Amino acid sequence: MTGLALSVSKVNKYIKGLLEDDAVLRDVCVEGELSNVTAHSSGHIYFTMKDRTAALSAVMFESFADGLTFAPDDGVKVIAFGRVSLYEKTGKYQLYVTHMEPAGVGALYASFMALKAKLEKEGLFDAARKRPIPDYCETVAVVTSPTGAVARDIIRIARERNKGVKIALAPVVVQGDAAGESVANAIRLVNEWAKADVIIVGRGGGSIEDLWAFNEEIVARAIFASKTPVVSAVGHETDVTIADFAADLRAPTPSAAAEIVTRGKDERVRALEESISALDYAIDVYLGRKRQEIAAFETAKKNAASRVEREKRKLAAKMDSLRQLSPLNTLRRGFAAVYSEKGAALSASEFQAGSALKARFKDGIVKARAYDVEVFEHGEQAENI
Repeated sequence: MTGLALSVSKVNKYIKGLLEDDAVLRDVCVEGELSNVTAHSSGHIYFTMKDRTAALSAVMFESFADGLTFAPDDGVKVIAFGRVSLYEKTGKYQLYVTHMEPAGVGALYASFMALKAKLEKEGLFDAARKRPIPDYCETVAVVTSPTGAVARDIIRIARERNKGVKIALAPVVVQGDAAGESVANAIRLVNEWAKADVIIVGRGGGSIEDLWAFNEEIVARAIFASKTPVVSAVGHETDVTIADFAADLRAPTPSAAAEIVTRGKDERVRALEESISALDYAIDVYLGRKRQEIAAFETAKKNAASRVEREKRKLAAKMDSLRQLSPLNTLRRGFAAVYSEKGAALSASEFQAGSALKARFKDGIVKARAYDVEVFEHGEQAENI
């Protein structure tokens, strides 16, 4: 072999130029499953794209990774856009990704999650703003396809449960590009009509693509703006749509929605009887509590009366004692109370001949003047007076 030996660097640089000059590889779209996904602290994402027989190393720099609408993870099937080039330092070629999105159903799911997050942030799903479904609906508006089994099932079940209910069908397209706008317009028209007590919005089961009209923003906003309560009844019990979150109530199936909004005569009578029983019980509890309060009051009143009687007896005894000590009792025994001009006289020395005096007896008062005043010493006999 002859010829000039090339350095490793030159070989890698030459191969890199070949790859980047290739018309296909410099603007390529690759579909595959993610594996070995590594999010670097720098913001770059390193991963491998693979299918059943091959693998391709890839990197998505921070400036492009910031625009992702989904979280890349192992096992997720994606479509990646970018260019194929060679990293000269290692001699390893890889896909430099500028844009990436989930493939197939994964793309729809990513769109679903992005819209859900957006509307939830705006408050369209807040429980506090949801309107209650009336206990008794005279008129039910049904927004669905006029030719599908859903309309027939709802009408049949509603009239079996309540023969007097009125069903107003708002025919719409429930699948295809025009379906979302068709459903939203029907909801607005029912609100303008303003005769329905509740609106059922729904369709039968299907794939995520079939149900996609009920994941459109225009439908969610029409439900949110509705003045009439809305029941969402889309697909089977396991199907979940944006319309379910926006509605005032989610029914697991269209048939269940019909049962929810229509209550038969027997059911209403039973509910009334339950209400009456609950009211009777509440009255009994109230009266029982009041009877206990009255009994307690009567007991307190008796105790108070007993205390009053005891106090009255004590007062009477004290009054008797005071009467015994009263000066009037002394007068009744033959004594008299003598008063001078200055008041009650305590000594004979307070009088002189001619002094006015009053003597109070048990039965009256005698006014007189002292004729003569003579003071006797203590112990002298009364007959010496």
